[in-house]
Amino acid sequence: AGGGNNRLFVICAGNRRLIAKWYFSHPLDVRDRIGAEYAFLEYAARLGLSCVPKPLACLRDERIALYEFIEGRRLEAGEVSRAHVAEAADFFLALNGPERFRLAGSLANASEACFSIQEQVGAIGRRIERLFEIRPESPENEAALGIAELLQRRLAEASGRVQGKGRERGPSDDTPLSPELRCVSPSDFGFHNALLRPSGTLCFIDFEYSGWDDPAKMACDFFCQPAVPVGAEHFEEFLGRTMIFSPFPDLLMSRARLMIPLFRIKWCCILLNEFLPDSAKRRQFAAPDTDFGERKRLQLAKANSLCEHLFQ
Repeated sequence: AGGGNNRLFVICAGNRRLIAKWYFSHPLDVRDRIGAEYAFLEYAARLGLSCVPKPLACLRDERIALYEFIEGRRLEAGEVSRAHVAEAADFFLALNGPERFRLAGSLANASEACFSIQEQVGAIGRRIERLFEIRPESPENEAALGIAELLQRRLAEASGRVQGKGRERGPSDDTPLSPELRCVSPSDFGFHNALLRPSGTLCFIDFEYSGWDDPAKMACDFFCQPAVPVGAEHFEEFLGRTMIFSPFPDLLMSRARLMIPLFRIKWCCILLNEFLPDSAKRRQFAAPDTDFGERKRLQLAKANSLCEHLFQ
């Protein structure tokens, strides 16, 4: 139980426990979830990382993969410590050593990877446009449409500010990041996708959106995901710890500070995905017994809360 996109099964084989993951697929959702996650975990295995599950077997046509079972529990909101944030930063650094170009060259780009500010603004704009497909057939749906209208206005304001400041500080907002500035990203990176082992160490999970990406996107997503929030007081230390993988850490730190308002808008959109038909199909596949009316109300409350802090 607990996944929002796929189904998980515990497999008992003698005295071993394993995890089988059955991945969602639909014509409206063309992401190669199993390919991205399995390739990422094979890369992590080549690096010798023990803070992720080991990949064991993969049946791509059947969309089923077998992984090491990890004993642990999810962190609660408010439980995240400075040590946990440092552990996450160290995981990112381990993925992005100098050998990444040799060992991870075959990894695809991350889901929604954007390498210029202009491209990122466009991707968020498309997310907002999709929200206008919501039918005003209930008070909850009408409220979601109202938030979509607000986000459209906020994106116009934020993109003007970000692109103007971006031109002052570095490359043009439509200039893609050069390959040496890109990173291998876990994507959807945060403590909502981590298990705390009995030993006290973390194991990071769920990499179906992973691949090559903009380091600013990685950092901003890490601090904007609302499921297990990371306090803003850790932002600068996290940037300082992670961006040293690059020969130009100051440029990447400046870029992340600049772009975080855009990602707050993006995460408001993600919270409202619950109202879109293709997202509803994923949830239905992963958890058929979910009370979708209650889930919509919860997501609305979270989106309203995040909207209040868009430009902080």
